[in-house]
Amino acid sequence: MTRFLPALSLTALLAAASAQAQAVRPLADGLPAGALLTLETRNAAPALKRFSGVLQRVLDAAQVGRSDEDEDAGAMMGVAQAVLADSLGREGIAGVFSVQGRKGAFQPALLAVTRSGTLTDEMLGELLPETPGARVGRYTFSRADDLFVGASNGLVYLSSDKALLMSYLGRLSGKAAPTLATSAPYAAARRAAGAQELSVYANFSAAAKVIRSQLTQVALPRLLSPLVDALDTLGQFAGGVTTTASGWTTSSAHVVNEAGRDKPLARLLLDTTDFAVQSVIPAGVEAVQATACHPDSGAYLGRWLTRVDLLEPFGFLTDSQLADHLTRAGQYLGHECAQVTLAGGMTAGLKDQDPLASLRHAVSYQRVTDRAAAEAHLPGYARSVNDALQGLRGTLNEALQGGIKDFGADDRMTGLGAAGLMGLGAGMQAGRDLNAALGSLKLVYAFRGEYLLTAFSQDALDAALADGPTLAQSEAFQAAGLTLSGAAGWSYQPDPADLTGRDLLGSLPQELAEDDGLGQLLTPAMNAAADLINRFDGTTSQRAVTGNVIIGKASVRYRW
Repeated sequence: MTRFLPALSLTALLAAASAQAQAVRPLADGLPAGALLTLETRNAAPALKRFSGVLQRVLDAAQVGRSDEDEDAGAMMGVAQAVLADSLGREGIAGVFSVQGRKGAFQPALLAVTRSGTLTDEMLGELLPETPGARVGRYTFSRADDLFVGASNGLVYLSSDKALLMSYLGRLSGKAAPTLATSAPYAAARRAAGAQELSVYANFSAAAKVIRSQLTQVALPRLLSPLVDALDTLGQFAGGVTTTASGWTTSSAHVVNEAGRDKPLARLLLDTTDFAVQSVIPAGVEAVQATACHPDSGAYLGRWLTRVDLLEPFGFLTDSQLADHLTRAGQYLGHECAQVTLAGGMTAGLKDQDPLASLRHAVSYQRVTDRAAAEAHLPGYARSVNDALQGLRGTLNEALQGGIKDFGADDRMTGLGAAGLMGLGAGMQAGRDLNAALGSLKLVYAFRGEYLLTAFSQDALDAALADGPTLAQSEAFQAAGLTLSGAAGWSYQPDPADLTGRDLLGSLPQELAEDDGLGQLLTPAMNAAADLINRFDGTTSQRAVTGNVIIGKASVRYRW
């Protein structure tokens, strides 16, 4: 086997060297119209190579590949990478399409196709049936279990639906029929998002139609009707990733369906504002996510909370009257919101014994348009939420005590075994940790300038209110060049502090982290994971609105 691997690699190199440089039509030009979802690659060989390099480095750092057997496994991974570069690295697309079922209702079906080179044909030749079962024009296919597969004329294709595959092959053979590339929803979203190495497209409106078609068979429940309406209003989304030598960039386009029934959702999604919150956020924060939040956002969320109130098992939504408070808050809040992670938030989130530790490093900022109304409402709001948190602790504690008594009262404990007992113990401990963490949470608030600051930790709130340089004064933030006027949103995350393998070990349950033998076994893997994380050097993103289209751009700095 080892001698055979270099031959395959040589075949891959020869195939790449002999490939003809010719313009080819995108695969979407032949796919049927009406895709609900697609995952696409185009000229993605650089991305696949970089991601493979990251994986190989992690395996090397974790001390994998030291024996002859592991060297063979590494060589096999190299062959797999060559096959991917020879197929998906050229172009590939997998789509979920709606097809008509036996009862007339529409249902989803899979259709996937990729270009293939010499190496791909050689490797797949042994997997496909020797004798084609059917032919459509110049293309053949066969049935393999529940799939229909084939390889012809430089393409490899498969589908879960025979009629869908034949429809696609018919288009490839010259039959005139609507195609995905020319369908208005796909073309508008993809054109706005631009070409990417790895991309995704989702047609939420089409998915809503399929869901309605399915639910008509069982009568559409009232609770699901507004959910389907919201899904329809989301319209279409297209986005993708392109790698660069210094990281990667993303681009997306969200085409909101303004004709959808959920008019408030469309209004919220397309909101924009002039941002000034950066002038009150401390300069040394770990991350900021700022959004244009319409004053009706609270009322909209409140309506959804009211719909699910009776389904919430702990009674928190009822006790806190959260839906009503969110609606009232809309009377004095403006169009500007920000979620901020203060220094130390990332490492705090790694503490397994405190599952809510990261909340004590989080602060929310909201623009206030009526200070008097806010000051009148907020004391009751905070008291209601805090009383509900304490009630939630009591409910959780009763559930834990009841669970322990139930298991101790019968013979189920003896049938669990050592692993089952360990899992039960871990689950109980996790419940106790959560109960203790809830005890340390308390909703607090303060005002700074024109902004309301809320947090679940007084320490976090004090840190946000402390005097010092602001984010707007930070040279690094200024260098990011974000558009802050008439924007839908932006995010900023500077280069975070490096982690160590020991930091990641601390994220394990305490009984595992304190096991010296297990710690020695996991240390190489944790060091490799820390190296992977530390190569991330920060990110910025920007969202803008043009008509009914939300354009998103992001840049991520990463040392491959």
